[in-house]
Amino acid sequence: MVERRDYARYDTDVPAMVTSPNMRLSVRMLSVSAGGALVRMDRLSSKVFEDDTFTLEISGVGRFKANKKWRRDTDLGCKFDVSDKDRMRLADRLEHQFGRAGPQIQPAAANAGHP
Repeated sequence: MVERRDYARYDTDVPAMVTSPNMRLSVRMLSVSAGGALVRMDRLSSKVFEDDTFTLEISGVGRFKANKKWRRDTDLGCKFDVSDKDRMRLADRLEHQFGRAGPQIQPAAANAGHP
């Protein structure tokens, strides 16, 4: 079964920064798409980070408002809060920065009409 997504996802494992009104954390960004990202905090940071909205700073790409979608231990999944126009620009920047998405990921639009 192929995972269906709205945007190409890139496996990254690069440093990033999460900033909220209450704190600023260094994190590892494990994957990213124009829709959102998966970041991993260190164990101590994960115990104190409680914010649902924050800014994710990706080196070489930019800073993006984000909303927490889920949280599991030290992992945090977020959705970017950007306009459609900015999302398209972000998709271009991500492809430029991280290359083509892996072959196992197929955007949902490419799978339309397929079981």
